Amino acid sequence: MRKRTTNKSLAHSRIYVRGRKFLLFSAEAILNPTTGRLAKWHPLCLVSEGELKARELANAIAIHNAPGKGGGDFSDYMETYRLAILKKREKDRPADPLRIKMFAEGTKEISRKCKILTEAFGAFDVAQVMPVDVAQFLDQWEGQRSAQAYRSRLSDFFSWACRRGLRNDNPTRDVKVEKPPSRGRYIEHAEFHAIRNALLIGKDGKRTPSGEMMQCYVDLCYLLYQRTTEVRLLKWSDIGDGAIKFTPTKTEKSSGANVSVPISPAIQAVLDRAKSIGKVKSMYVIHALDGKPYGTRGVGTAWVRACERAGIENATLKDLRAKALTDAKKAGYTMEQLSVAAAHTDAQMTGTYIKRREVASSEVVMALPPEK
Repeated sequence: MRKRTTNKSLAHSRIYVRGRKFLLFSAEAILNPTTGRLAKWHPLCLVSEGELKARELANAIAIHNAPGKGGGDFSDYMETYRLAILKKREKDRPADPLRIKMFAEGTKEISRKCKILTEAFGAFDVAQVMPVDVAQFLDQWEGQRSAQAYRSRLSDFFSWACRRGLRNDNPTRDVKVEKPPSRGRYIEHAEFHAIRNALLIGKDGKRTPSGEMMQCYVDLCYLLYQRTTEVRLLKWSDIGDGAIKFTPTKTEKSSGANVSVPISPAIQAVLDRAKSIGKVKSMYVIHALDGKPYGTRGVGTAWVRACERAGIENATLKDLRAKALTDAKKAGYTMEQLSVAAAHTDAQMTGTYIKRREVASSEVVMALPPEK
């Protein structure tokens, strides 16, 4: 019998041989999870790599394009995952009122992200999701911190799914996201004082009720060179024996680094001012007129409005810490001293943090070359 030379295909499949490659044919254009393209013909592998591999790759494409069972099981498993995360999180619920509020906001944010992921992948089965699907989802936040946040949550979910045998790999592993540009904003001295003064006077030219306390907050953010959250959470009970003790919330579960900041005359003056403001006293150093602590939104809004009144752009509360550490380095403090002060785990982290704000001064002086 003469050997067939045309329309070569594998038995019981739509896999054909074209030249040295196996290709999959679909009557309708379908998505190739490897290339991310819609097409009817899909290259699989070299013929020399074998029929088995060609069938496996074709099956992966078919599974990816198959409708989910009952609309996809992703939603059900994401909800199971969310509840498991929140249950585990409850073990670390704080006792401090302000930290409880922050804890609740964090819990709400987790649920919000899980809801968005459910809406994006709800039509899939967990086993169907491929790297290209993850990439297409994350691309809508390209270059933003949101892309990193969603990738991290998806990665954690698929790691959870792998431990339960729902799939054998984590599709986020090979999907990289572009990091947002490093922030290099340095608040100049004049800008600092312009914003600080604007905190005291409103748009109508009258003194703002919270202006004095907001000035104390900004002053302490700079003088204590800690994260703005730590300054906002600072209690009078944290102050004693001529120092203020900080256990940063960002590192308390990782490095556990803490730092004791000596109370300088400048710091003491700000503390005295804060204590004298308002008739209702509070356990918190920075507080509203009714004695309640400020939330993130409260201090953030006051800062943004002050910047607008001062005509200062692209300056955030977090830039105050960068300014303090950069100014301290200019004053002659070593990177090791600054690293300890900032409760960083190593001096390299502090160095990177500061160098973004420093402007290098060239010492190279050139002259035009001689004519002869």
